[in-house]
Amino acid sequence: MKKIIWAILGLALLWIIADFSYGMIQEKQTQKQAEEQTQQIKEEKQADLEEGNNAGQLAYDFEAEDMDGNAVKLSDYRGKKVFLNFWASWCPPCKIEMPHLKAFSEEQEDVVILGVNVTTSETDLDNVTEFLNTYDIGYTNLYGSQKMFNLYRVQSLPTSYIIGKDGVIHERIVGPVTQDGLTEKFAAID
Repeated sequence: MKKIIWAILGLALLWIIADFSYGMIQEKQTQKQAEEQTQQIKEEKQADLEEGNNAGQLAYDFEAEDMDGNAVKLSDYRGKKVFLNFWASWCPPCKIEMPHLKAFSEEQEDVVILGVNVTTSETDLDNVTEFLNTYDIGYTNLYGSQKMFNLYRVQSLPTSYIIGKDGVIHERIVGPVTQDGLTEKFAAID
């Protein structure tokens, strides 16, 4: 009789373990399906976004040459927050904000600073290199084109854009920024 009771208890325990394991497997599959659907919805939503230069729009993509001659695309940085900054070496407000941008770039790991020199306004391209060396700027800087300046409505300097990981513009800023201001603004976006 004891053997039968132990056998029944053993079978009951096996049934409980099997039922629990099956439930866990089902839950993981359901969670995986939900994550896939959420990702698909995000991708469809992003595909439906209009490119532009206003908050809520997908930032215009572009390709430009960096200071070392490498081709760089804005879309190369999808998945990262981006601070897109248009500047010129002769611009006094740009000179004011450069130490802030340098400090911000050194403290941030999840934000890419992408500088774009307004080359059409420079009298000599050597001034660009000299300017970056003076401020010991280590983040990526590009030689901009007139098309880029038109796309991003660069009419006064500096002009900057805060862009989320999904490539969507959060804010356009005209004028110099500070390290603390950027830290606060980027902390508020995903």
